[in-house]
Amino acid sequence: MKIELVQVCRYPQWPLWAMLIVLGWLVLGGTALLVSSHLGRFVSLCLLKRFTGLPCPTCGFTRGVLSLLSGLPGRAWLYNPLLFSVLGLFVAATGIRIFFARAITIRLARRERGIAWLLAGILFAANWAYVIFYVG
Repeated sequence: MKIELVQVCRYPQWPLWAMLIVLGWLVLGGTALLVSSHLGRFVSLCLLKRFTGLPCPTCGFTRGVLSLLSGLPGRAWLYNPLLFSVLGLFVAATGIRIFFARAITIRLARRERGIAWLLAGILFAANWAYVIFYVG
């Protein structure tokens, strides 16, 4: 494994699809919050939970973002630890890019990539189990 800081353009070119996903999530979440406050009860956005009763792997993210906006980062992390850990890494990497014009690159050998994918799958499954049993 080789980790490097490489010189890059200070301002990243965000793909249009990524901006549309974030914008769509914000609109959907904002609409759900407005409907929830109007009805006086929580409106769930999770279709998997609505149809199966099981929360999806990303369940808790909206509540976590609301906790972050309320100044409660620890509570946000407890809603979905993997998503908020990845979000923290993303914010840190973006900050490094904007302030220092550097990007972190990680080069893995073929075998290391397989191990990384296995580890990612295990973390994903463990996080989903946590969300199912503790967050609901």
